[in-house]
Amino acid sequence: MKLAKLLSLALLITLPIAGFSQCKSYAKRKCLPTLKPFIHNGQLNSTTLMEGESAELVMTFHAGQQYRLKVCARETLGDVSFKVMDMQRDVIFDSSNEKSTPDNWDFDVNATQQMIIMVSVPKAKSSSADLPGTLVQSGCVALLVGFKVKS
Repeated sequence: MKLAKLLSLALLITLPIAGFSQCKSYAKRKCLPTLKPFIHNGQLNSTTLMEGESAELVMTFHAGQQYRLKVCARETLGDVSFKVMDMQRDVIFDSSNEKSTPDNWDFDVNATQQMIIMVSVPKAKSSSADLPGTLVQSGCVALLVGFKVKS
């Protein structure tokens, strides 16, 4: 009986690590190539989110650079969106307003500054998601930052 409890505990501890590892692998394999011609900044920001969840990240952007923010998510999550806000939470960019490239944003930075990036996964469209016993979709979401020196 103790062995079964110990194995169960070990499984509960390792499952989140395995999920994180799979998400990181997905981000490297599927998402990184989409940053070109920008150079990846070396930070791999990825996590697993469920329907209706969001995550925020504060990042520093340096003067004299051109940047590309790219959100890459599993298709099962639907249209994942992102907002870029200044530190007073004023919205600078909202991908849900974009029709041509809603998963990335290219911009120039004239003065070094910190910005908040909020990534949001939409809620399920069907009302069946509210029923007990209905599975909620979850999947990997990665936020990538690429840069190039402004000419």
